[in-house]
Amino acid sequence: MSRTDKKEYKDWKGFGERTKKARESIGLTREKMSEMIDRTENYVLSLEKGDKSCSIHTLHQICVALRESSDNLLYGENMNNNKEYTNKEILKNIIDKCDEEELMILKDIILATFPNLSKIKTKRKD
Repeated sequence: MSRTDKKEYKDWKGFGERTKKARESIGLTREKMSEMIDRTENYVLSLEKGDKSCSIHTLHQICVALRESSDNLLYGENMNNNKEYTNKEILKNIIDKCDEEELMILKDIILATFPNLSKIKTKRKD
């Protein structure tokens, strides 16, 4: 039996779209993701466009970085990758991916930062 007779995964365009959507949904830049999976930004861009495939090892790294299951990235429903996420949506998506210990850490960070938000906001404008 030739290799082409076997059932092979062929939806790399869909995989790329789902990967990009998952990355954007948590506010992760392509640059940061490429660092997290030890690949170049160009590789991630090509992957998101569906021009490249990936190994099981890279798929695992992507799943860890995005906190997504391989099933969601490989076979998820068709997604609209033109959606721009609001800050609230990004924060909610991040929170939804955290375990209890990570939620406690985020809560501590927010509680420590919250009293100084107006100062931080002013500095960001400068």
